Order: sequence, then structure tokens, then C-alpha cells
Amino acid sequence: MDPVEKVVHWVLLVGLLVSVALMGIGIVLGLVRHEDLPSGVVAPDQLWEALADGEAAAYLTLGLLALIVTPFLRVAGSLVAFARERDGRYVLVSAAVLTLMCLSVLLGRA
Repeated sequence: MDPVEKVVHWVLLVGLLVSVALMGIGIVLGLVRHEDLPSGVVAPDQLWEALADGEAAAYLTLGLLALIVTPFLRVAGSLVAFARERDGRYVLVSAAVLTLMCLSVLLGRA
């Protein structure tokens, strides 16, 4: 397996495992406390406080965020790996993809 494939593999695997673990914690907390599963996410400005309070919705929200961020980290990791290999063409492609992903988040509406 070449270095870029290793980076992509590990970023995707770790991102998925972290996401599943956080969502699992949220589900277990909800079940232990006999709460209904939340129908929405915790607001970003309240997330850390809700995590500190052990709210199930906060862990589910953080798990979703981890799942959303994983592709961004994969592309960034690929960009770094291509740069280390001095593969200029793929560095440019990865940089363009990462730029478009970031712009879509910044300009998009929820």
C-alpha cells in the first residue's frame, strides 16, 4: 500500500470509529437515563457545556460532526501525502477539492 492510500485508509477508519463511539455513548446515555433520542442537534455555542453535563444529544451531535469532518481530513491528509511525494499535479487537485469543500460549507445554508 502506498503512503497516500495508508493516509486515506487510516483517516477514514479513525474518523468512522470516533464517530461511532461518540454516537454510541450518546445512545447509551439516553437509554440509561430513560430519555427519548433527541430530534435535533445541540447548537455549537452550547456543545461543550452540554458535553460536560453528559447530555446524550451533545454526544450524538459531536459524533455527527466527526462523521462530517472525516472527508475534509481525508482530503487534507491526501494533500500532505502528495506534497511529501512532491506530486504537484495531485497537490493542486487535492487543494482545489479541499477549497471547494470548504467553500460549500461556508456558503451553504442549512
